[in-house]
Amino acid sequence: MIIFKNGFIRLDYDPASDILSFAMPSVNDVVMPEMRRCLVTVVEHVRNYDVKRVLLDARETAIGVGQEIYVPVIAEFYGSLATTRLQKVARLVTPGSQRERIIHGIFEGIHFPMEVRPFAEAAPAVEWLQAKP
Repeated sequence: MIIFKNGFIRLDYDPASDILSFAMPSVNDVVMPEMRRCLVTVVEHVRNYDVKRVLLDARETAIGVGQEIYVPVIAEFYGSLATTRLQKVARLVTPGSQRERIIHGIFEGIHFPMEVRPFAEAAPAVEWLQAKP
C-alpha cells in the first residue's frame, strides 16, 4: 500500500512482510532541499510504522551535486535511520557506480545498529530482508 507520495518520492509499505520500499530520488542543486525533506519523511514513516525492513532502490538515482553536499545528507539520513528500530536495509544499486563509491566511503567510518547490504536485483534483496535474523 502507498503510505506517502509526492512529486519526488513514493513510499510503499507491505505490512505482511514489514518492508517499506522506495526509490531514492535523484538530486541536483535545485531539488536538494526537497530531497532532504523526503529523506526526513522516510525516517518519520519508518518510525511511525515501526518498520523493521527497508528496500531502497538507488539504481536510477543521479547525483548532480558535489560530494561535499551529498555526503552529509546521506550520512544524516542513515544516522537518523539508526535511531529507529529498523533492522535491515537492502539497497538496490548499480555496482561500481560513482554513487556507490561515495556511499561505501560513508559506511566505512560509521557503525550502524541495522544491517545494510547492497544488491543488484530485487528478488535476492527481498529474500534477504524476509530471512529471519
